Amino acid sequence: MAQTRVGSWSCGQAARCIAPVPVGEDGTHHRFMVGTYTLQQRNEIHVLEFAEDTADVVCRRTLPHEDEIWLLSVSPTDATQVATYSSGKAGNPALRLWNTGNLDDPHAAMEEVCILEDEETPLTSVKSVLWDPHNKGNMVVADTEALRVFQGGSGAGSKHSRQLTLHVGQRCSGACIDPHHSHQVSTVDDTHLKMWDLRSSRLASKKDNAHLFGARDVDYNPNVPYQVLTTGEDAVIRFWDLRQLGKCMRTLANGHHHWITCARFNSHHDQLVLSCGTDSFVCLWRAGCEASPPLGGGGAGGVEDGPGCASESQLAPDGLIQRFEEHEDSCYSCCWSAADAWIFASVSYDGKVVINRVPGEEKLRIQPN
Repeated sequence: MAQTRVGSWSCGQAARCIAPVPVGEDGTHHRFMVGTYTLQQRNEIHVLEFAEDTADVVCRRTLPHEDEIWLLSVSPTDATQVATYSSGKAGNPALRLWNTGNLDDPHAAMEEVCILEDEETPLTSVKSVLWDPHNKGNMVVADTEALRVFQGGSGAGSKHSRQLTLHVGQRCSGACIDPHHSHQVSTVDDTHLKMWDLRSSRLASKKDNAHLFGARDVDYNPNVPYQVLTTGEDAVIRFWDLRQLGKCMRTLANGHHHWITCARFNSHHDQLVLSCGTDSFVCLWRAGCEASPPLGGGGAGGVEDGPGCASESQLAPDGLIQRFEEHEDSCYSCCWSAADAWIFASVSYDGKVVINRVPGEEKLRIQPN
């Protein structure tokens, strides 16, 4: 099979965050936003578009952003709504909500909508900015010590007000909203995995020592309730059933050699997991034993970390599918395309964006027809 061509783009400045842009009416554009991170120059948000047939990457728009962007999050339902966490004016970090205007209009200006702030307890080093899929207009923000829910106003350009604050730990490094159950959020701090109930403002369950060293990221399986993955400074990905936290469901290892900073389930084919780390590697994993049943298949994802799952379900064994080594610097962010299940992107600290695809052999294994 012919080798798949890779798309790449250089931001010309340091960068540490990339996010998928939701598809437009045609549903065909692979678009991503990348935020730059430099002290010496004016920063920007690059709106990149990937052409599948040629593997060309084109910058459709460059949106000015004065201060360095530490975190970038695009609304999954509205491409014009973007949140950034940055150094702010006069060195005061700020979490701001923007309206980019029509991304296809080169003359549209990006306008600040509001600043998300907690007047009682200022935000400290925001780690995750999440768009609540259950409550339109709400946003959940995790910083190093607390989880906050911001409620959006009803009118255009309305200010978001803090609705709830939960103190989650000393070194929170990431959070994710449960897509199956409203009011539930999972966080990772220090070596712990915790699940929170936003209705009661209480800790629902937790797993201590989820990783040997620090836990870095958490993501919910979009198709299997109660299932999450976590990544750690021990260079492994672990899968958990939040109802049975006494034992790890499965561990994926031997892909990364250093911290795994980010990992994401594929929203269409949840047996595919994407990860990146400070070793500059981007890894594609197969986790079929913990995935939802394939269309036309039977059974459910297993909860045992042992042999036999692959043979029983007649799947290829779980583990590393491919390691992608196009980057030369630490990777802090990776994501799947919002337009297609087989395209993914990553960015390294030197500003290099790489857009890649699931290998053809794996695609045929998942969809043989």
